[in-house]
Amino acid sequence: MSAGSMDGITIDESNNTIRVTRAYAAGVDRAWWAWTDAEAISRWWGPEGWVATVYEMDVHPGGRWRFQLAPKDGSAAPVRTVATYTEVVARAELAYDDTFADEAWQSDGTGVFPTTVTFTSTGTGCTGCTVDVVASFPDGPALRRAVELQMAEGYAEALDRLGRLLDEPRNRHADASSPQGAKIMSDLPAVTSADGTTIAYEKIGSGPAIIVVSNVAEDHTGVAGIAKALSEDFTVISFDRRGRGASGDPQPYDPAREIDDIAALIDIAGGSAALTSGSGGCGLVLDAATALPGKVTGLYLYEPPFIVSDSRPPAPADYVEHQEALVAAGRRDEAVEYFMTEMIRLPAEYLAMMKQDPSWNTMVEYAHTYAYDGRILRGLQDGKPLPADRWSIDAPVAVAVGGNGEDFIREGAHALAAVLPNVTVLTLPDHDHSAFWTAPEAVARQVRGFLLGSS
Repeated sequence: MSAGSMDGITIDESNNTIRVTRAYAAGVDRAWWAWTDAEAISRWWGPEGWVATVYEMDVHPGGRWRFQLAPKDGSAAPVRTVATYTEVVARAELAYDDTFADEAWQSDGTGVFPTTVTFTSTGTGCTGCTVDVVASFPDGPALRRAVELQMAEGYAEALDRLGRLLDEPRNRHADASSPQGAKIMSDLPAVTSADGTTIAYEKIGSGPAIIVVSNVAEDHTGVAGIAKALSEDFTVISFDRRGRGASGDPQPYDPAREIDDIAALIDIAGGSAALTSGSGGCGLVLDAATALPGKVTGLYLYEPPFIVSDSRPPAPADYVEHQEALVAAGRRDEAVEYFMTEMIRLPAEYLAMMKQDPSWNTMVEYAHTYAYDGRILRGLQDGKPLPADRWSIDAPVAVAVGGNGEDFIREGAHALAAVLPNVTVLTLPDHDHSAFWTAPEAVARQVRGFLLGSS
């Protein structure tokens, strides 16, 4: 029988459980996002006055969630916990086994506490849900210790903080000081990727399907121009890549999961689609086409930034690690500066002018994605020939270079044609590296000509 119940909290001595229930005006999708995204959960997890830091969040059975809770005022020692997911049913249930951990993230021997979180829709569409948390304990003494430590009240305060997050306007950006940058809540439709991550997307136009893959440090709005231009002849899907916009960002980041995201979007498109991207997104497009044979009908790549000789300095050998360290230290602005000066080779004196443009704030917001794309582009920007065994693609590939583009870009395009059997190198006259974004109509004409055989 229940030993006590108050304000949505039930302590059940017969089953040695603590149950906390909260109802929210937001829908299940948003509640699920808040529980499965490392950035989001860092904003509300833990009681009032405590700060959560997520070190790992891999939301699938067998995956781990490692986090630390520490009081803002430093009045107590940090508490570390490792949770191992045992059940993940998208938008319905999370189950995990909790254990307290030492500084090396090893169990401290105090036991394992199974927890189940269920999500129930109470309204229609995207409104109304109930979140029910049940924490189990091995015996009565363990339950009583948890009660004495006010664990139930801690859960309740955390779920109340969750409510405030879910009540934020849908178009509001998250706090830019959050560990991995901001999130955008939106009304975009979403698809669930293979690991349970929510991927927000936009679908416009009609005709053969094409998926537009955005570049580093931008969400789907960054490619809105080319998406609109292509929609005259194609069914176009653009989307928020992981760590951007309204899509999730479980940790640790794994480039292979981005291929899963594209596979899920191809299913939305009807089972097959062409892929296109500009600059840094081209590496992901090539990897996806290789991993999804038979599903990718063609590729159009605009100026992939491959560095295959000493005609241009290579990417710094420690680029990814340096970017990760800057973001982890909260130095997101410096991460953008590092990208601009070390990868783009922009003179440092230009940075002050760039920071006056609103686009700088977006890049700071998505600074963590520089390391993400750096992982994808490893081995493609080190001044050596492209790997001969990384890609295997039967679909036709166009790699376009602006007529005003840099020589190393054209060199990289021809290097790609040398390692793949079905590559056509095109020139977009009178344009430079920015054309994918600044001249979408011209790019769309070339895409149309290559993929549809029309001008």
